[in-house]
Amino acid sequence: MDLMTMSGLIPSVAMLIGGILVCGYGYRFFRLSVTLVGAAIGYALGVLTATTVLAALSPALYWVIIGVFTIGIGSVSFAFYEKAIIILCTIGVGYWFVNEYADPSIRNWAIGLGIGLVVGLAAFFLQKAAIMLVTSVAGARMIVTAALPYIFMLPMLPMLARKAGEFVFKDVDIPPEVFVPGVLTILIAAFGFSKQLKDDKK
Repeated sequence: MDLMTMSGLIPSVAMLIGGILVCGYGYRFFRLSVTLVGAAIGYALGVLTATTVLAALSPALYWVIIGVFTIGIGSVSFAFYEKAIIILCTIGVGYWFVNEYADPSIRNWAIGLGIGLVVGLAAFFLQKAAIMLVTSVAGARMIVTAALPYIFMLPMLPMLARKAGEFVFKDVDIPPEVFVPGVLTILIAAFGFSKQLKDDKK
């Protein structure tokens, strides 16, 4: 396994493990969960910055930039974890919405950030149930993001996903890269949310 392969695999494994913790234990380990989500958002923003703004940089500096974003946003999230949930939800949902389901226009960014702000305020003020739901979805999204490139290596998956999308959404062409992560996120988030509810009743 070469260095470039390892440099892609290590963040994926870290995000997968972090996603499992956030999804299944988000409320119990709330401060840790907020820190992990902050680090994941920092990583995504770091990759975005390093590839679009600073694409000509050397590979070493590329990873330095990503590391600064990951550690920086993760550290701020740890320090201000109660209030950080509002900012993280706003940025995270906005980025997710634009990156996955809409064109990166100012209007769509405004919609995504607005939805994220509502989610963040709900998690901050409604507390337990909302935190469980938000962390289960955030963790599920981290798991899917880490695993998706490897899932799509399965040769029959794109065709099966397209047919499933056509069956569920009649007369609407849903690309596999949209349908598969959407379904997986919903299923994993539902499992994580139910687990957190069950653990809270013990």
